[in-house]
Amino acid sequence: MIFLEDLLMEQLPIVRPGQRVVARSDGKGGMVVSVEKIKGREFAVSAQLKGYVLDARLLMDVLGSMKMPGSWFQVWCKLVAAQDPGYHGVDRTKAPRGYVRINQRDLQQLCSLSAASVSEPSQFFHHIGWMRTAKPGVLQLNPWLTVAGTSAEQEEWQKEWNAAKGPACVIPAPDYPAEWRAERAKAKKETEAARRREKVVALPRRRQAFRQASA
Repeated sequence: MIFLEDLLMEQLPIVRPGQRVVARSDGKGGMVVSVEKIKGREFAVSAQLKGYVLDARLLMDVLGSMKMPGSWFQVWCKLVAAQDPGYHGVDRTKAPRGYVRINQRDLQQLCSLSAASVSEPSQFFHHIGWMRTAKPGVLQLNPWLTVAGTSAEQEEWQKEWNAAKGPACVIPAPDYPAEWRAERAKAKKETEAARRREKVVALPRRRQAFRQASA
């Protein structure tokens, strides 16, 4: 006697390393099960596919959904591209693989943006844990999001991120950039108001004694 469970087990596809099972509706109330090669960990930084991410499509979907200035998206793309050893404008000999040696001025030149237009998104991406400052002038992008290297190198960089107590990665809601900017503006106003409320104590002036010149 053949049970339904045994029949279903015989029909299940064989899943090999690097593959995944995908279930889709056939549009008629049924379900189609297939095996596909995992491609979500690939992330394009140039004409060739390099690096690994948890899901490149998820990352690009998040970036496309966030209501943020276009300059922010531009800054992030330039930082991702700067991980490529062959990327122009970045001296890779001065930073270990997995890291980007770049300062605000260099980033301004790569993006053709003002200092303020580069500084704000840099602070935002630090805030949501998409990158950290390893040391002055050297950045590490979150290796769980994107990194130009092999899977073994990615694992190594993840350990380095954890050892440095890098911030936890946040997948922000579409309106979060605007909320973050509003909170920063509010905090700035409160700080300025507090400074204005501070009492200024005037120090008494000392009168200087002048000697009368003798005739």
